Amino acid sequence: MAGKATDAASAIKGKGKIAGGILAAVAVLAIIAIVVINSGLFAATDIQIHGSEHVTKHDAMQLINLPENTSLFNVDPDQITEGLKQNPWVSGVDVQRQFPHTLIITPTERKVIAIAYISSDDLAWAIGDDDTWIAPLSTSVEVDDQGSVITSGEGANTLTGIDAALALAKHYGAVLLTDVSADVAPVSGRAVSSKAVKAGLDYARGFSSEFLDQVKDISTPSVEAISANLDNGVEVSLGDSDDIAKKERIVTKLLSQVEGVTYINVRSPGNYTFRNAPTA
Repeated sequence: MAGKATDAASAIKGKGKIAGGILAAVAVLAIIAIVVINSGLFAATDIQIHGSEHVTKHDAMQLINLPENTSLFNVDPDQITEGLKQNPWVSGVDVQRQFPHTLIITPTERKVIAIAYISSDDLAWAIGDDDTWIAPLSTSVEVDDQGSVITSGEGANTLTGIDAALALAKHYGAVLLTDVSADVAPVSGRAVSSKAVKAGLDYARGFSSEFLDQVKDISTPSVEAISANLDNGVEVSLGDSDDIAKKERIVTKLLSQVEGVTYINVRSPGNYTFRNAPTA
């Protein structure tokens, strides 16, 4: 009995030594990891920023403000994202590590869904596809002979006001919102709150791309008075943003089947009306 007790005690003691050894090894590895992480072995000395149209490398570096001891192990992607999102054009950030010393930072810009021209202030505001006011754009732009916006160029034409806003909308593949109420006060990075502007954005999302190609601008003085002005001169009274697809089908059908249409009212798509010019 005494021998068995001794054997059991020895076994327990042996297991204790093994467990202690494992814990000691883990502690050593943890210390080594801490030393490596905080050493210059993997210091982030090569910061590569993929700039974009509205987020330059210089501006991005100012916003990121990485600590001096940043390494590929202790870098905080959330901190980088938070810093870059101070620029209202930034919707997201991709941070990649390339050992031993490279950080690749790629900001993602918000997609512009609409340009809202506020005539009272002569401002053209970019609106993101997340219904966020991004930033005001210059209402004095240079375009080439095809009307495309260019940075600079010999023989370029200068557009101002609403013409510049229209050129910018085409440049971004966005919809131009006009007749925006003077009491709409955009703030960069904040959500659109105007009901009329939000309804205009609903149309920008709800219309097919083929139909949007025919739209010169969408007038948004109020929800009830929303209308679309087409490139062919036809005015389409739309009203609230219900039944968008149905309204589009009616307008498309009338344009293809009725000659000389000048005005279409689809505010009540079940009881639409239209006018057409008399034919000779």
